[in-house]
Amino acid sequence: MGHDRHTVAILAPIISLSVTIERNGDDQDEVHLHPAGQGFWTARMLRHLGERPLLCGPIGGESGRVIRSLLPLWGIDVSPVEADAPSMTTINDRRSGERREVAQTPRPRLDRHALDDVYSSFLDHAMTAGIAVITGQTEEILPLDAYKRLGHDLNTTDVKVVGDLHGEELRSLLAGGPIDFLKVSDENLAEDGVPLGGDDSSAFGAIDRLIDSGASNVVLSRAGRPALAVVGGRAYAATPPELDAADTRGAGDSMTAGLAASVRSGSSPEETLKLACGAGAANVTRHGLGSTAEGLFERLAEQVEVKEVARTPS
Repeated sequence: MGHDRHTVAILAPIISLSVTIERNGDDQDEVHLHPAGQGFWTARMLRHLGERPLLCGPIGGESGRVIRSLLPLWGIDVSPVEADAPSMTTINDRRSGERREVAQTPRPRLDRHALDDVYSSFLDHAMTAGIAVITGQTEEILPLDAYKRLGHDLNTTDVKVVGDLHGEELRSLLAGGPIDFLKVSDENLAEDGVPLGGDDSSAFGAIDRLIDSGASNVVLSRAGRPALAVVGGRAYAATPPELDAADTRGAGDSMTAGLAASVRSGSSPEETLKLACGAGAANVTRHGLGSTAEGLFERLAEQVEVKEVARTPS
């Protein structure tokens, strides 16, 4: 279904350029260029889900000009803030079948004016769309105070917020105000010093603490195991079909896209989890992150088993 305006605004502190060297069937080298980053991969899946996302973030330099020219090829609209520093570029060599990073340029540093422009531009577009996706950053580009301010300002302007972040950025966002949906992985929580062990009760305990901190609904992805969630105060386990993954990277971003699309459509908890897990499962069948074959995510979503579960205190 087409939309006359953008339906989801995505904050992407990093919009990078990826250069990948591969070997084709004739044993010749091929070079592929495409945009990359958590925000882009989420936006790409949202397009497959029928939404019209708008990517908001800094873009600069020669690499930035390439990114701007490539984004329309994926049907992704962007509201770029011009940065003095060039956008990050990563070069990967996959000729052996395994991904090997050859080079990566530094992440851009933004001056005060660029930071203000990123913030105000994203807030404006988020208020217009009514739904915002907030992604994190592996190194500080946006200061933590910006996440805290966003948590407050998005809440007071009645924007629905879907978060795909953890650590200091998540704590800062929640310090500013509540968010509607949080997608986090067990690996994220382990990085934050919250190991979950092997039992569901400890996982639900971690989810409850996130809810106490201000995340209204939480979906916890666990590689190779059912996702766990608390949505509307009820606990669920969601099991997607077991697939032989071509590339597991980007599955979490695709799940976030499914959550954002479900928030916009007002889906039930069961429908929300089916779509999120179906989108994540579709992503792993391809090497292109945030992508799916036409209609595949819908068929996989139908096969996701979602059941409400009883919990014992952790």
